Amino acid sequence: MSEEEFRVDPRAPVFFLSYARAKQRPAEPPRDTNQKVFQLYVDLSDHVSELLGLPAGSTAGFLDRVLDGGQVWADDLAFATGHCQVFIPLISPQYLRSVWCAREWNAFVRRRQVRRPDARATPGERPIIPVNWSVMGRRHLPDAIRRRQMFSPTGLPPDIAPQYQQEGIYGLLSLGRNGKDAYDAVVWRLAQRVVRAVDTHWVEPYVSRIEELGEGFEEAGDELD
Repeated sequence: MSEEEFRVDPRAPVFFLSYARAKQRPAEPPRDTNQKVFQLYVDLSDHVSELLGLPAGSTAGFLDRVLDGGQVWADDLAFATGHCQVFIPLISPQYLRSVWCAREWNAFVRRRQVRRPDARATPGERPIIPVNWSVMGRRHLPDAIRRRQMFSPTGLPPDIAPQYQQEGIYGLLSLGRNGKDAYDAVVWRLAQRVVRAVDTHWVEPYVSRIEELGEGFEEAGDELD
């Protein structure tokens, strides 16, 4: 394929942030239980916008913030999973139990991924970037996720990457000032990884209907041409 054929809808987000929604406990006062996810989304969007030089009005990312999300396959959600160029699942025990998260994953992996002409991607670099949200062992991951290269920041002070591996991004945010430096550095590296995926790959648009999507994490349909 020629570079001219790698068209991207200008309305499409660059990345899709897929996460398991934390449910409000009945006895608790109303609050945003997914505030930490939203903070990551805002920070990552700012970095990606800066690195790509996105014009005003462009969308860096998509985050489904609908109350009780994960119940309706809305048009904007379907469009985002069908047109974004990078998919970022926030891996946690709750994520792996979520049928809705599996559907978001499946909507992306069924799209054809193509390496751009002359692009140099290291082995394992793909437009799917699994991120440690709350840490769990790889043996607990389904095969479709385990075969992916988990995001691991490099080129940072020696204490930061291990802290991310031990705590996950949720943990870094929960540590407050003790985790801030590591959080800031990890999110910056994640933004750079998103931009690298955009530079090296193109993902063909395809908007899935919910009836097409299985309830388990799938592998088929995501091999590079």
